[in-house]
Amino acid sequence: MKKAEVQIGTTYIAKVSGVLTRVRITGQSPYGGWVGRNLATGREVRIRSAARLRRPASEDSYGRLADGSPKCQPGETD
Repeated sequence: MKKAEVQIGTTYIAKVSGVLTRVRITGQSPYGGWVGRNLATGREVRIRSAARLRRPASEDSYGRLADGSPKCQPGETD
């Protein structure tokens, strides 16, 4: 993702400690980047760069949208 696309209060799929997990962005860090809450562990995390954020969490980690439909049709790429 790009820095301009990140919105505070939104939940994203992010890479934290080498694992993709859901993180809700709670604010900007005074040291740069953002502060968020890891929804799997409840811990506070610092996202230093937008490159750690993969996509909004309205899609689950299996490539499906929130309503359960596939993200793309067979043969398509995202």
